[in-house]
Amino acid sequence: MKYTATKITGIGDPFVLYDNGTYYMYATHDNNGISVWKGSSPKDLEYVGICYRGEDSFGYECFWAPEVVKRADGRFVMHLTARDRRDGILRTGVAVSDSPEGTFKDAVAGSAMFDIGTATIDASCFIDDDGRAYLFFVKDCSTNIINGIHTSQIFAAELSSDLTRLVSEPVLIAEPSQEWETHSLPAPTVGLIEDFESRGEKTAFLWNEGPSVLKHNGKYYLTYSANCFDSRFYSVGYAVAQKPLGPYIKCGDNPIMSYIEGELSGPGHNSFFKNERGETLCAFHAHTYYDKPSGDRRYCFCGVSFDKDGRLKLLYK
Repeated sequence: MKYTATKITGIGDPFVLYDNGTYYMYATHDNNGISVWKGSSPKDLEYVGICYRGEDSFGYECFWAPEVVKRADGRFVMHLTARDRRDGILRTGVAVSDSPEGTFKDAVAGSAMFDIGTATIDASCFIDDDGRAYLFFVKDCSTNIINGIHTSQIFAAELSSDLTRLVSEPVLIAEPSQEWETHSLPAPTVGLIEDFESRGEKTAFLWNEGPSVLKHNGKYYLTYSANCFDSRFYSVGYAVAQKPLGPYIKCGDNPIMSYIEGELSGPGHNSFFKNERGETLCAFHAHTYYDKPSGDRRYCFCGVSFDKDGRLKLLYK
């Protein structure tokens, strides 16, 4: 099964939820909040509108990377990124709604989900077979500087049963360590470089971001993206652990989704969802124009499989 490129462009970080016969897709799209699409298949989706409004949010811009899960009580919980009104730092938010179409409201009015003293983005909730839930998120490179390099690292912590609070100390799950993850040194994003240089800062960047977790045969598979999102080198890798909080070991075959000459550029920030038959699919974005990498990205999806040795395969080509 080759990947499917949909008609939906101008988005990033797509997440798909299937509930009660309808597919919902949430994405980075509008600086006024979080947008939602819906339809009878993961391909044929129509725009509904803004389901989380910036005017009612703890944040005021950069409404990024939403993910929605259905809670045991039937309500819907969204984890998202926004720039905090208090100090302009990117932080993780959590909002709740009675409907997958919204309107989602901050679990604690006007407040981010947590503050660990640095910018955080790309939160992803994983609920294990025993009902325990975990939040995977990223310490963002905008404020996380290691040895002079702006570095995005993936952390995780256990969640409360209502999915709105961290109940354990975050632990480091993954950080840039493989050669393919260094292709954006320095960052190719002109605006990003100029922003940091205007403050007299170095412009070297490394990314591990966009985490998503899948469980197979008792093992935990963490997928993540590396390099800059507007570069053709933006790609997906994965790591495996025996427990949800690790330790995770990166696969030596990474990346498992990457650039296809003349066809696909910058595929990444994937997430997993189940279709109406219970099959696992992978949602991701790629540059709308493969020969012009930019922040203009298209919602795509593909199949997922595992080989006899337990290696994860994203069926995009």
